[in-house]
Amino acid sequence: MVVTGEEPKRLVALWFGCHQPMTDGGGRMTDSGAAGRRLALIVATSAYEDDGLARLVSPAHDAAALAGVLADPAIGDFAVSSVLDAPSGQIAQTIEDFAAERERGDLLLLYLSCHGLKDEQGRLYFAARDTRRERLRSTAVSAGFVNDVLFASRSRRKVLLLDCCYSGAFARGLSVKADRSVHTADHFDARGLVVLTASDATQYAFEGDNPVGRATPSIFTASLADGLRTGAADIDGDGLVSVDDVYEYARRCLAEQPRLQSPRKWEFDVAGTIVLARSPTGAAPATSVTAALPVVLSADRGPVSTRIRQRQWWLGLLLFAATAVVLSALLTRWILDWVYFLGATDQLPSDGAGLVAAASGGAAWAVAYAVVDAARSLPARWYDLHLRWLVTLRQVFKPADAREFLRAVRAAVPLNVAVTILASVGVGALGYLYLGGSEGRDKAFPFAFTVLTGLLVGTYLTNEKRTKV
Repeated sequence: MVVTGEEPKRLVALWFGCHQPMTDGGGRMTDSGAAGRRLALIVATSAYEDDGLARLVSPAHDAAALAGVLADPAIGDFAVSSVLDAPSGQIAQTIEDFAAERERGDLLLLYLSCHGLKDEQGRLYFAARDTRRERLRSTAVSAGFVNDVLFASRSRRKVLLLDCCYSGAFARGLSVKADRSVHTADHFDARGLVVLTASDATQYAFEGDNPVGRATPSIFTASLADGLRTGAADIDGDGLVSVDDVYEYARRCLAEQPRLQSPRKWEFDVAGTIVLARSPTGAAPATSVTAALPVVLSADRGPVSTRIRQRQWWLGLLLFAATAVVLSALLTRWILDWVYFLGATDQLPSDGAGLVAAASGGAAWAVAYAVVDAARSLPARWYDLHLRWLVTLRQVFKPADAREFLRAVRAAVPLNVAVTILASVGVGALGYLYLGGSEGRDKAFPFAFTVLTGLLVGTYLTNEKRTKV
């Protein structure tokens, strides 16, 4: 079933930090300021003919809610089309028609809500009503096809929203790979594309024909629709809701849920900041009320984010640093007392050396968290560093797999500080035995702690930079 919304009028005004279109040296409007249409395609599949694919409860309701808020002239001002519970051929044709014959300045938003399936080679597919798990290439819509269609589109403003239950299923009778990650970025590289996903990990899998786990309803789309409708997704309070805004809003909403689900974002050659909606309650200046909703903002949006970060973010950094230092010192003191109780006395560093190491380790990790958070384009609330830490701790106790557990342990302050202290105590004991007693211990312990902390912090920063979303 296809439902087509009303075509919106051509956009005639843009909103930049200086409230004027960007021009080149000759006074001509640059590409960042090109007017364009706002077009959205909603694809949702709830019912499946394959008995192994569980019926999903939320896609139809989520699709209707998102379509409504996107089509609202006061909010999204998109021309919205919908494809609900359709066969794979119809979905593929509609997606290709949607992306074809577009102008460079058009904004295209493609939303997919369905089961996400991986074949034996790890290739990603989106399930349709007629999808058969043993015939994914001919009965499902491949992520490669979606990427090719978006890559070929002349539009340089494309947003792909994936609210998919990544089942990780393979063809009938084949075993599921141990890798529970979907690696979304490996499937897309279209120019001018932003990809937002509800998560990047499988939620349930198959052993032969038997599903293991369950397809739980996602709150990703519900949070996006609610944030756009109420204006709560306008994180920076400028009256306009960007892609960065909705990602940050969804991340905070999902982080507060008992079931761990972390949204992800990837950008591929995107110029400027894509605007998805106008905030109904935002404080946009009066000039934007009569102007059409812009497609994209200049990459330079003025000093608003800097001012907000100065007021809120630095307070959060100081509080988080104090939390990391105090908790690391307390846990380290308990570990050293426990090792002393076991009988290792001469091999232990002094209480002062242990506490200094713990405090410096906690401070180093607080700085690392701050560096990662500061690199984001959005201003951070004062509690964001604490929230990141709590989410990491939860991943330690409820990891998706062994790899996720090790990653979480490495970044879970003060747990990682305590583990590093314990390893350094072992090195200090070797220094006591082979480097001249207490003098060798007092040299080996701080050296080992400094090296190990540097390696852990360095790998954390490197991985965060590589997987920045």
